[in-house]
Amino acid sequence: MSALKARIRWVGAFSCAASTALLITGCGSASGAKATSSTDRLSLTAQAACEAGNKEGSVNYVSRTDPEVFAKEVAPFEKAHPQIKIKYTSTKPTDVTQRVVIEVQARHPLSVDATTTDLASAAPLFDQKLVRDVDYQTLGISQNLILNHNGVTTFRVFRDALGLAYNPKLSQESSLPRTWDELVDPKWTNKVVVDPRGIYLGVLAAAWGEPKTMTWFNKFMQSDKPLVINGTTDSIAKVVSGEALLTTSATASAVVEQQKAGAPVAIHYLDVVSSQDKYGVLLKGAQHPNAAACFLSWWGSAEGQAQQLKYEYKANTDVPGGVPSTAKFAFVVKPADQAVVTKTTEEISKILAP
Repeated sequence: MSALKARIRWVGAFSCAASTALLITGCGSASGAKATSSTDRLSLTAQAACEAGNKEGSVNYVSRTDPEVFAKEVAPFEKAHPQIKIKYTSTKPTDVTQRVVIEVQARHPLSVDATTTDLASAAPLFDQKLVRDVDYQTLGISQNLILNHNGVTTFRVFRDALGLAYNPKLSQESSLPRTWDELVDPKWTNKVVVDPRGIYLGVLAAAWGEPKTMTWFNKFMQSDKPLVINGTTDSIAKVVSGEALLTTSATASAVVEQQKAGAPVAIHYLDVVSSQDKYGVLLKGAQHPNAAACFLSWWGSAEGQAQQLKYEYKANTDVPGGVPSTAKFAFVVKPADQAVVTKTTEEISKILAP
């Protein structure tokens, strides 16, 4: 794989924001006709946003969720707000970022009003001041979900914890490692799955830093000789079948989904717990800003969150359930932490998928 391709490929929830920035730097500064100043703050109650949104009539919303699943999730919103039609597109976060930047550079009307994204993928949007600053607290979003990122307010849509998935029919939880250091053991040789993109292990750098994480990873590779398998679903399938005993490519939601389907699988958390967090973003220059704010106010409400948990099994608690009380957290909420995680993820990926 060429260096250029390595830089622009998708690396999941903790993808390389720098690659997207690289792609758009040559386009010049963000000066689209609809881009507004960084002080253009939207401050409305949910009721006021929805009343104004009724006149706009629709929302162009983009996320990664399967369209059929999303249709079930938003049914209560559409019933309560029949005058606002949600025009939904399922697309990877990096692709959304590229689309928005290109449209702004070309001075075209934005085709996206709002999106759910990870901070890494959305970095160019924040850097080029293309994210609308919103008073989410006035909009009704719980304070613990609100994040000020690079001077712009956004809110967390979900927090999907990462751990080890195992088959309780084949392994007792008491026999599993309690720490990441204990996972480095020849007894796990050829029995542990890793993702070639590095996205599930690179996040450890948010707690450890890059040097310690890479030292640990190199020992792990030498000792455990892990199976390299792309994707959460395929890696969990290996554990369910017994072809592997553990996978590091496990999200809480994916494990619950497999459990609901009757698969013998469970999640086990170690001494450092990370997550895949996604955030709601309203774009500057959105054609339907009030309708988008109305929808986001509902999406971050108790009802919207309950729908997401019901159909996608994605919770949004600050500390995921089942995590050891002594665990250290590697949640990425600061640009500096994201930069370290991105760099570490790239280094791990180079080793796993050169």
